[in-house]
Amino acid sequence: MSGKSTKSLNVVIGGINIPVKIAASEEKEIERVVDKINKKLKEIQMRYPGKDMTEAMAMTLLAVSFDREQEKKMYPEESELLKEFDQIDELLDKILK
Repeated sequence: MSGKSTKSLNVVIGGINIPVKIAASEEKEIERVVDKINKKLKEIQMRYPGKDMTEAMAMTLLAVSFDREQEKKMYPEESELLKEFDQIDELLDKILK
């Protein structure tokens, strides 16, 4: 986030308020991620009603992480492409300073 404007944002996951500081350009993505996590958490709570919040959160973390790993397997070149874009972004930051 060097050289980019930052923004403070409060997100709520499973009823827990979490203050985060993000690049202003990341706000929509953060909101999508939080929404995805909360939907998965609700799904797990409905499927396993006897689990407490800690267990449900751990199961959600595992499920979301596993889904992400599966996505990376389906699109392996995406990860490499994102690294290249990050390198270009860093170079542009250096040039524009």
